[in-house]
Amino acid sequence: MKSIFTFLGTFVLGALIALAARTARHDPHAGHDTTGSTTTRGDYAPMVNNSPPLSSTAPAAHSSHPAPAARDPHAGHPAAKTPVNSLCAICGMKVDPSLPTMEYQGQTIGFGCKICAPKFKAEPDKYGPSYLRNELIKR
Repeated sequence: MKSIFTFLGTFVLGALIALAARTARHDPHAGHDTTGSTTTRGDYAPMVNNSPPLSSTAPAAHSSHPAPAARDPHAGHPAAKTPVNSLCAICGMKVDPSLPTMEYQGQTIGFGCKICAPKFKAEPDKYGPSYLRNELIKR
């Protein structure tokens, strides 16, 4: 019994020493060039700059013109079709609206997970009728 406790104590002590050594060597900014940058975000600063551009003719606070309305990101896109099914016929899960849909006999089919769409695409006539009836495939 004494040897088990000795082993466990040695194991835990070794793990703590290894963790401390790894933490001491870790450099989170290794490989990132932040020279010339006024922020700590490095190369990401231009991508995440959401501030409006400053006008050189008039300060933004004294502008008499209202700010332009934001462009509708969905303008020019057709409305997303609602799937005819609420249940995925392959996996049995509820249809995930964030996943892409497919067409079967003029109807929009939704899927419960990413794995189901390729299965449906490979054998649409096997799975399609169950999707249209909104039922799980009987195996």
